[in-house]
Amino acid sequence: MRLKNLLSLNNITAIVKISFLIFLFLIMLFNRSFVGLYIFGFRLGELLTGVGLLFAVIFLLAPKKYLSDFYFNNLQFYSQKLIFISFFVVTFLNEGSLLNAYTYKSSSYIWTISFLFFGVIYKFNSWIKAEDILTYFFIIPFITYIFSSGNYPNVMIDFFKVNSDKFQFLKPSDLFIGYAALNFLMKFIIRSQNRRFLYFLVTSFTLLPLLLFSSRGSFLGVVIYMCFEIIYSRRFIVNNKTRVIIYLLVSSLFFIFSTLRIDKAEELNRPTVEKLIQVATPGAISDSLTSLAQEKETVTVLFSFYWHYGRLESTDPTTNWRLDIWQDITHDMIDEGIVFKGYGYNEIFPAMLDPTAPGRLGRDGLNENVHNYFVNIFARGGIFQLILFILFHIGLIKYWKDKNQNYQILMYVVPSFIVSSLDITMEGVQYPLIYYFFLYYFLKNSTKVKVIELYG
Repeated sequence: MRLKNLLSLNNITAIVKISFLIFLFLIMLFNRSFVGLYIFGFRLGELLTGVGLLFAVIFLLAPKKYLSDFYFNNLQFYSQKLIFISFFVVTFLNEGSLLNAYTYKSSSYIWTISFLFFGVIYKFNSWIKAEDILTYFFIIPFITYIFSSGNYPNVMIDFFKVNSDKFQFLKPSDLFIGYAALNFLMKFIIRSQNRRFLYFLVTSFTLLPLLLFSSRGSFLGVVIYMCFEIIYSRRFIVNNKTRVIIYLLVSSLFFIFSTLRIDKAEELNRPTVEKLIQVATPGAISDSLTSLAQEKETVTVLFSFYWHYGRLESTDPTTNWRLDIWQDITHDMIDEGIVFKGYGYNEIFPAMLDPTAPGRLGRDGLNENVHNYFVNIFARGGIFQLILFILFHIGLIKYWKDKNQNYQILMYVVPSFIVSSLDITMEGVQYPLIYYFFLYYFLKNSTKVKVIELYG
C-alpha cells in the first residue's frame, strides 16, 4: 500500500518538480562547469541539447491538438515550426550532412529553443508547488556574486577539474541572466511590492560594481533592466518616497561594500576595523569606482564609434574586434550570394579563419563564436531564419500583452538579448536554459503579476 502511494502520479510529479528545480539551482550556481560534467561519457550540456532536439522533433511532428501546453498563439506556434523546418532546408541547400555531429553542434541555438517547454512540468498538479521551492532561489545572485568576486570554494574547483570537461569561473553574462530571471521571478513569488523593490535595489547595487569591472555588455544589461523596473514601479516610488529613500540608503551600503571588495580585494582579504575605516572613506570609494570604470573604459566606449572607408569602427580594441567580425561576415555573405541560405552548419565561418586578422579563434584556436546571437543566426541560417526567430519572440511578447495589457515582459526579454548581442550566450546551454525556462514560467503565470501590480 505504501509503495502504491509512493508511486502515485501525484508523488511522481512532485519528485520530478523537486529534482528539476534542484538541477536548475545547481546550473545557476555553477553554470559552464556544471553543464560540462560527464554522464555516461557525454557532457551534461550535450545531453540537454539532445533533449531539446527530441522536443523539437516531437513539436514538429505531433498533431496540434496534442501540443496545447506548447501553444501560445499562431505567430509563436508556426514560426517555431518553421524554424525547425528551416534547419533541414538550410542543411539541404548547403549540402550538409545529418549524420555529422558538427551539424548539431553548430545548430544548437535552434534546439535550445525547446528549453522553453521544460516548464511544462508545472502544468501538472502535485502536493508540491513550484513556488514553494523557487522562493529559495532568491539567494542565488548573492552566492554567485561571492563566487565571482574571489571566493569560489576550492573543493568545488577541484571537483569540476576532475569530473567536468573544464572548470570556468562564472561569466558575467551568466551572472546577468540569473539576476534578470530572479528579479522578474520575485513578481510571482513576493506579493509585497515593498520587499520586491528592496530585493531589486540590493541585488542591482551589489552586482553593478562587479559587472562594471568585468563586462560592459552585462553591465549594460543590468542598467537597462533597472530602467525598466523604475518605469514600471514609478507609481510605487511616488507614493512611497520616504520608504524608497530608506531602501536606497540600505542598498548604497551594498554598493559601497561591493565597490571596495572588487577594487581593494587584497587589502580586504583579512579585514580589520582599521582597514575598513581606511578604505571606506568617501574619497577612497570614489577612487575605487573610477578605477573600475576605467578598467573597461565603460563610458568612453559609447563615444568610440566612427566611420572609416565605409565601415563602422571603434577606438576600443575589443569592440572593434567584434565589429570587424560582424561586418566581414555580412560582406562575405553578400559577395557570395548566400544571404538567404546562410553558411549552413558544415564548418567554421570563413571570417573566423581570416589570416589577416589572427587571433579570432582565440589563444587555444577553439573560438568559433561571433559574439552576437543575431549575427550567428543570420550567418548560419540566412535572413529568413533570422526573421523567423524575431517573429517567434514577437509572438511570445504578444501573448503576454494580450493577457496583461502591458509590455512588462520586455524588461526581461530586451536586456537578455542585448547581452546576447555582445557575448557568447545563446550558443551555449546554461544561458538559454535559464532564459527559456523562466520565460515559459512567466508567460503561463503572467496573470499573477497583473493582479499584484494592480492591487498588491
